[in-house]
Amino acid sequence: MTEPLPDAAAIMAAVRATWPPSALHRVGPFDLPAEQEGTRRATSARQRPGATVTPDDIAAVETARPGTVFGTIDGTEDATADLLAARGYKSGGISDLMAGPVTPICGETPRVSGFAHWPPLAVCGTLWDAHGNPAPRRAPADRAPDPKTTILLRHSDRAAGALFVGIHARLAVLHLVLTLPRFRRQGVGRLALRHAANWAAERGADHIVLPVEADNAAAVGLYEGAGLVRRGGYRYWTQT
Repeated sequence: MTEPLPDAAAIMAAVRATWPPSALHRVGPFDLPAEQEGTRRATSARQRPGATVTPDDIAAVETARPGTVFGTIDGTEDATADLLAARGYKSGGISDLMAGPVTPICGETPRVSGFAHWPPLAVCGTLWDAHGNPAPRRAPADRAPDPKTTILLRHSDRAAGALFVGIHARLAVLHLVLTLPRFRRQGVGRLALRHAANWAAERGADHIVLPVEADNAAAVGLYEGAGLVRRGGYRYWTQT
């Protein structure tokens, strides 16, 4: 029997579990990652599941950490989003939370087209460094629990990209997905998904999930072509 697709809240729980902060500090109904530098995903205030938020709770976060970015899950945390908007916060970016079954993505891959390994080879770090994800931004991958892997992609006898995959609650989460610009539109993205699915299936994962910027049409199209569908949205809120 095919497992039902995870909802947005389950996807975000898996994203956070496989991209963990070094610590979380509780402020009312919010958890604040200890890190204040890095990706918005790693540093934004997150509402605890099922918690109720008031304007005073938001004010307490503002006092504890001025300039904090908040994140909300569409459909689950809309009341919090409305409170943030009423306080003058603007939605600074929307991610589609996508999911699809692992099995249809699995299959044969060309010989030496991808290498699953941990810890990451230096070449993976070099690729990420050169495309906006230096070591401090990648630190959550080191903290992520097993099972996890880096996949180095190869095309035309050259390193063509890399990604990080972690598993939580049978959901394989993709992070740091990179295809080098000169190798785009040559099937490397599809190859990355297949390598990730093969690795994840061997470790009991049922679904591939990930957040992707909603306005990244090329990436969204790649994932939709592999059978992933949008299961909700996640947005960031900043004061302007």
